[in-house]
Amino acid sequence: MGYDVSDYESIYPKYGTLDDFDDLVTECKQRGIKVVMDLVVNHTSDQHQWFLESKRSKTGKYAEWYHWRDPRYDDGGKRHPPNNWRTGSRYGKSCWTYVPERDQYYFHFGTPYQPNLNWENADTRESIYRSAVDFWLKRGVDGLRMDVVGFYWKDPDFPDAQVVYQEEELQPLDGRYCHNGKAVHVWLTDLRKRVHREHGDEIVLIGELPGTGRDEFLKFIAPASAELDMALDTDIFITGNSWIDGLHELKKPDLPLLKEAVSKTQSMLDEGAWPTVFLENHDFARSVTRFGPGDGPFRDAAAKMLALMAITLSGTLFIYQGQEIGMTNIPPSWTKTDFKDHADLERIADIDDEKANELREASEKALATWGRDNGRTPVHWSAEAHAGFSKSEPWIRVNENYAQINIADQLGRKDSVLAFWKFLIQVRKDWWTELLTRGRFRLLDKDNKRTFSYLKSNAEATEQLLVTLSFCDDETTMGPVDAIPGRRWKLLVSTYATMEEEPEGMLRLRPWEGRLYQAALMDD
Repeated sequence: MGYDVSDYESIYPKYGTLDDFDDLVTECKQRGIKVVMDLVVNHTSDQHQWFLESKRSKTGKYAEWYHWRDPRYDDGGKRHPPNNWRTGSRYGKSCWTYVPERDQYYFHFGTPYQPNLNWENADTRESIYRSAVDFWLKRGVDGLRMDVVGFYWKDPDFPDAQVVYQEEELQPLDGRYCHNGKAVHVWLTDLRKRVHREHGDEIVLIGELPGTGRDEFLKFIAPASAELDMALDTDIFITGNSWIDGLHELKKPDLPLLKEAVSKTQSMLDEGAWPTVFLENHDFARSVTRFGPGDGPFRDAAAKMLALMAITLSGTLFIYQGQEIGMTNIPPSWTKTDFKDHADLERIADIDDEKANELREASEKALATWGRDNGRTPVHWSAEAHAGFSKSEPWIRVNENYAQINIADQLGRKDSVLAFWKFLIQVRKDWWTELLTRGRFRLLDKDNKRTFSYLKSNAEATEQLLVTLSFCDDETTMGPVDAIPGRRWKLLVSTYATMEEEPEGMLRLRPWEGRLYQAALMDD
C-alpha cells in the first residue's frame, strides 16, 4: 500500500479500517481541521487488480490501462526492452519489465513493483477518478496532494534517450519524453472542472512538480490555467545536484543555490500564482542536517533559524512531522542493514562496474546523509523506550538522539524549538499576516555564502519587513540595508533568547541566528 497502491478504496489493515478513517475525518472537522489525502495515480502496485488483469491479455478490458510495448530484438535474436531508458541514477536498471503471458514489457519509472498507469486511455482516467478521487471526496476529504503529477504523461512513442554514457545500453531517461507533456494540462483541467462541479470549488488540488522550470511550473498554477491551486517544487531539495545522481555523488548545496530555489517559487506570486513553502518531506533528508549543521552544538539554533525562514516566506506553509522539534538525520554509525527504503537500497545494489565495491561503500555511507529514511524514522514523542512512539519495536530503528530531541521535553521548555515554532505561527497569523503570507519577496544578498537576507513588502511598498539569516558557525555581519524613507529597522524577533541591538546600519548575526525586523517610524 502507500506508494504501491493495490486498492484505492480501502485502508491498509495495519493502519485501520474505513470506519476508522471516517471517524478521523469527523473528529478533524469538529475541530476545524481539514483533511488532505495523498493521491498516488502515476502508478499502482503490481498487485492491484487492474494490473493483474492487464498482464493476462493483450485484448481484455484492462489491456491498455498500463504502458505495454513489444520487445526489440538484435541481429542475433536476443530480446531487449522497447527503449534504452533506465531507472534512477546511472547505475539503474531498465524502466521495462518483461511479462511472458503477453510477450511484452510494461513501463515503470522506478521499481518494477510500481507499473505506470496509462493516462492516455480514457477508461483508465475514468476509473482513476471514480476509485481514487471521487471515492474519497465523498467521504469528506477536503483536498488532494497529487504525487509526481507532471509524470502522468509519457511520449507514446517512447523514443530512445540521448546517449550520455558511451558503451552502455541503458541511458538516463529524458524528461522531454516523460514529463510535463501538453496532454497532462488537458487532463488536469478536466479533473479540476469535474471535482469542482461534483464536490464544490473549495476542494484544494496540490501538485508535486519535481524537475520543473519556472515557466513550465506556472502553466500548472497560474490563475488562468485552472489546473492546480498550488504545487510543491521539490527542486529545493536537489539544489546543486542532479535527479540522476547516485547517493555517493550528492553534495550539500552552496547557499546561493538555495536562495535561487527559494526565489524561483517566491517570484511566482508576482504572476498571480500561489506558492508553497516547505523545507522537509518524506523523500529527503532533515532540514537541520541538509541546510544546517546537523546534530551538534548549533542544532537548535539552526532549527529555529530555518523555522523563521519558513514562516516569513509567502504562500501556504507545510510543516513535516518532526520538523517542529528539530529532528535530525540518522547518525552515520548506522549500517545498510538498519535502513528500510527499498528504492535507496536498490540503487546501491544496482552499482556494477569496475569500481563497484568502492562506490557501493560510498553510497552506503551516504545513506545517513541523503537516504529517504532520514525523514521516515519514528517521531520522538518522549524519552521513553522507542521514543514513546510505540510499545513495540517499530519497523525501523529510532534515531538515538530521541532522549535529547522529543516532544514531551520540549512541551515543558519555553526556549525549545517547538515553543519557537508555536510563537512564529502566532506571529504569522496575528501580527504581520499580509506581509508574511502574501508579501513581495526581494533577495538582498544573492551571492553571499554565509547569510540569506530578503525584504517582504506590500504592493504599495509602504510596509516592509527585513529577514536576515545566518548559515555559519561563527558571528557574521550584513549591511547596511536601507529602509523606507523616514523609517528605521526595529528588531521584532530573534531566534536567540536575548535580542541584541547592533550598531546603526550594521546587521550582526550570531551563529545560525535568524532575525526579523520591521521598517518602523523613527519615533516608534
